[in-house]
Order: sequence, then C-alpha cells, then structure tokens
Amino acid sequence: MRWELVFRTYRPGLDRRMDESIAKAWELMQAIKPYDPTFHRWRETARTKAQAEANPNIETLDQLRRAVYNTMKPDLPGANRSFFSGDIDADGSSLNIQLGLGRPDTHFISLHTGHALGARIDDDEDFADWLTLTAARIINPTIGALQRDGAPVRNINVDGPTPYDFGPGWKMFFHHDSPHWDQAHALATKAVPVAEGAILTYGTPDTYTQILNQWPREQ
Repeated sequence: MRWELVFRTYRPGLDRRMDESIAKAWELMQAIKPYDPTFHRWRETARTKAQAEANPNIETLDQLRRAVYNTMKPDLPGANRSFFSGDIDADGSSLNIQLGLGRPDTHFISLHTGHALGARIDDDEDFADWLTLTAARIINPTIGALQRDGAPVRNINVDGPTPYDFGPGWKMFFHHDSPHWDQAHALATKAVPVAEGAILTYGTPDTYTQILNQWPREQ
C-alpha cells in the first residue's frame, strides 16, 4: 500500500520567502535518506520516461531551488515542481513542492511513498510516527496528514466537506493556533507534541476515516 504525507503551511508573507520552504523540503529529503535506498537519488519528473531518466540528479539545495524556480511563469503567482526517487522503474517515491499557487502565502510539501516504503508504514507504527514527527518538526506547518492510498473517500454530498479543510489522515498535524485544536484532540487516540503543534493519531490505518467522520459537522 502507498501513503502520502502532505503538509500545508500558511503564514502572511510566505510567498516572499519561498527559499525558506524549499530549504525545508531539502532538509526533509536529507532526513529520510537513510530509510529507503531510493532516497539517495532524486530527479525532476518529466513528460516521458526517457526525459525523466535523462534529468540530472538533485544533489544540492541550490539545484533543488533552481529546479523549483524554473517552473515559475510570468502569469502565475508561484511554483510547482515534482521529483522522483531512485531509478525510473524502481519502486521509488515522489516529492512535490507547491508554493503560492491557488492560495496566496500557502505552501504545500508532500511525499508520496513507493509500495515498499508504504508497506513499512503499514507494518511499523513506530516508523510511521518517526516519519510524521520528523517531517512536522522540519516543516512546522499549519496542518498535515499521513493518508493511505485507497482509503474510503468522504461523501461530500452526505457528510459535507471536512470541517478542518484538509484531507483526513491516520496521523495528522494541527498547529496549536488552529481553531480545531480541541476537537482534533477529542477524537485522537494518541497525541505527541512537535514543533508548534502536535501529531494526533486516529485509530488505525483501517479505521481513521471512520473516526474522523465523527467530527461534528458545522451548522
């Protein structure tokens, strides 16, 4: 099973500090490097396998920064760049950096695991905790979630959108200034402080969506 670890950060003026978010993504890439052999090699994605295979390795923060900024266009306010780990046909992961697109001063950093790393998350909650806590400590986001591919999708027509304006996760980060802080803790089965908030666990990989669906709907 594959997982996605995604974080959203909103802070006034953040679009004027894009280097800050890129540096955090680079720090995360270095922190996770020992835990999957594919993490020793990152390259930009491309339209075709041949183009992706030909892309140079991203080996420094400056290279990562240039790759992200090269996606910027005069008619768009931000940047969006994806990278893949390992060889082109390996069971690698992907990393996406999205800065200032869609919402001003809002940046996303997400890691989408390969199957092997995803299986480790399924089998080893201590590792899932380490990965989520490490990423949250580095990024210090506004909100984040560890989401399993194929998890039941919320029926918006019946249940409405999530009250916390984010996709549900087995493990979620909430900033201590979040208006949802108390309710997020009320449903959690475990809480661990980190950065300017906490990682909250909701049951198991098989039950977290049901638990979070108990969140009271806004009237």
